[in-house]
Amino acid sequence: MIRPFQFGDIVLIQRLGRQSTKLDVVQSLLQPQSAIWASLSAIIPWNDAKVTTYVLRQQGHGLVGIGYLQVQKRPGRPEAEITSLAPGLDAARGHPVIWEKLLSYYNAVAAQQQITRIYVDVPDQPLPVNTFSHVGFRTYARQSIWRLARHELTTYPHPNPTNIRPQTKADEWALRQLYTRVVPQSVQVAEGVDGPTPVKPPILDWWQVGASSSFVLEQRGDVVGAVQIVYGQRGYWLQLWADFYNPDSHVVHQLVRHSLATIAQEDVQRSVNQPVYVGVCDYHGSLGTLLSDYGFAPITDRAKMVRPVMQWVRELALEPSVILKRTAPVIGAPFILPTPPESPLPRSRVLIDAGVTKGNGGDPPVRRVGVHPAAQADLL
Repeated sequence: MIRPFQFGDIVLIQRLGRQSTKLDVVQSLLQPQSAIWASLSAIIPWNDAKVTTYVLRQQGHGLVGIGYLQVQKRPGRPEAEITSLAPGLDAARGHPVIWEKLLSYYNAVAAQQQITRIYVDVPDQPLPVNTFSHVGFRTYARQSIWRLARHELTTYPHPNPTNIRPQTKADEWALRQLYTRVVPQSVQVAEGVDGPTPVKPPILDWWQVGASSSFVLEQRGDVVGAVQIVYGQRGYWLQLWADFYNPDSHVVHQLVRHSLATIAQEDVQRSVNQPVYVGVCDYHGSLGTLLSDYGFAPITDRAKMVRPVMQWVRELALEPSVILKRTAPVIGAPFILPTPPESPLPRSRVLIDAGVTKGNGGDPPVRRVGVHPAAQADLL
């Protein structure tokens, strides 16, 4: 049986939390939270980004016993993201069937909650990717996570270029155009930007953990690059937007240097020493090679997957009726009673009325009476 989290499940969640698989890479790197705290956040009514926990308890099954799934709704968007599953596939009691049961159950729940897409960021390994593929998820992008140790930032002073400035509301149209140019069409469809019910592209919206600040880079009045800097409790996340296939990498270098200098100033004010992470997708060209020049190194590979949720729509429908086959019209004919065969006249009727003849002068009319021809033989 699968049901939402209850207070009686606290011990179970605490025990399985040590065997869970964290699926939201940004949250696990910047601001990890325990499974218990995430489950209790669902009771906060005004939290639009709360995490919902679903618990599986099944007895008498050799493969399936106990487990849980945690999912977080993206605030202001009809989307949700799988953040954790337990037990992990590498745990002693872990099995793909547990994950598939929980994921199938949540897909039905998401349809009732008007969720249109479910996202997940899984390790790019055959077993977890195939497990999600069995329940309708598909991979729309692959991503490598690069990390820079904090001590490397001191070698890059703030360039303070005049063509990099904070993002404003007036840049929305230009950033949409930049997103359309640098992101493949298939990824735009998977991210919900291109479809029947479009949403804001990720370049304009940040729904994950941490506070973010965005900057744009202009050349001759056109926005040719942008960067999102996310501040977490345990590190920073950079999301770069530019034409990474352009042989002239001057734009990307400016964005990276500006971001690292901004983070260095922030760390001086906070007196912390935290790493910086960058997500490099498979359509980012040579960005990974450029990051290695600044001391970044890859630490893990991820597969970004999505599952569209089928929505029930109420529509008026006509009641089906039987259609009779049309036939040729029938031409009507007058109805004529059949004439009975002629029968011999009864002997009792000998005389017939032959008509009326006027009399002579004032005499009254005289009725002429004749004999029926058929009776003449009898009279002779």
